[in-house]
Amino acid sequence: MKILSIVGAALFRRVGRWPQTRRVALSKFVAWLVRPFVQKRRNVARVNLKKCFPAWSDAQVEQTIDLHLTYFSQSFFDRALFWFGSKTAIAQQVRLIDEGFWHAAVATGRPIIILAPHFVGLDVGGSRLNLLTDLSSIYQRQRNAVFDALFREGRAGMGKTYLFSRQEGVRGLVKLMKNKVPMYCLPDMDFGLNGAIFAPFFGVSAATLTVLPKLSKLTNAIILPCVTRLDGVALARGETLYNAQFYAPWENYPCDDEALCVQLMNEFIQARILEEPAQYLWLHKRFKTRPQGEASFY
Repeated sequence: MKILSIVGAALFRRVGRWPQTRRVALSKFVAWLVRPFVQKRRNVARVNLKKCFPAWSDAQVEQTIDLHLTYFSQSFFDRALFWFGSKTAIAQQVRLIDEGFWHAAVATGRPIIILAPHFVGLDVGGSRLNLLTDLSSIYQRQRNAVFDALFREGRAGMGKTYLFSRQEGVRGLVKLMKNKVPMYCLPDMDFGLNGAIFAPFFGVSAATLTVLPKLSKLTNAIILPCVTRLDGVALARGETLYNAQFYAPWENYPCDDEALCVQLMNEFIQARILEEPAQYLWLHKRFKTRPQGEASFY
């Protein structure tokens, strides 16, 4: 198994040196090829979408899942480029939108938390922002040691990225933030109720991490949202282009009520999902943790 992992990691690095058109062709082929073998994950996405969009027809749900798998496959293979490619390629293939919000956040002189929800371009956006600044981030350790090392190396980026596993705590992270190293924050996944509370997500109770308001209060950090998506028009032409969209820094955050802070974060993420639903990570069991006595959705 370890040998296969090593070979897989080596092939992944090689894909990063392929031309765009070849990576696009590969991702489309893989998305088609694996369709019969990912029924469990399709069902996870199906449950998520039906919970979040109960008025949608079955056809609309399935169409969104198919499109999401296309985007997800493309973003997976593009990681090889953005993790191990050149700075020039990264700069050319990620367009920064409303970059003035970034400069406005920097001008405050406060620590910065970049709120980066789980859209398909998440890692791509991190690599692009790493060309602007050093970053810190929390990551989930991978069970496979070879892939964990590959993940850490790739996420280390083109500049300098300080990675902390969820098991390490936040002391080192807080120190870096106070020294003005921005944090790339990914707080919208279900990791259970450790460090989380239940908050509405499209009207459904979801275990939601409280790291955003906690770290903001602890470090006096300003919240700067950034959502990175694939450009669907470019992809249809056989090209890959990503849009990293900055949004206005949040004022009066965190609020005094932690539950309200988390709810405001979810509402922001919901609004971005509604703009392009197929680009959000529906394959994750967003509603895995349920309130006591409530049956599993999956």
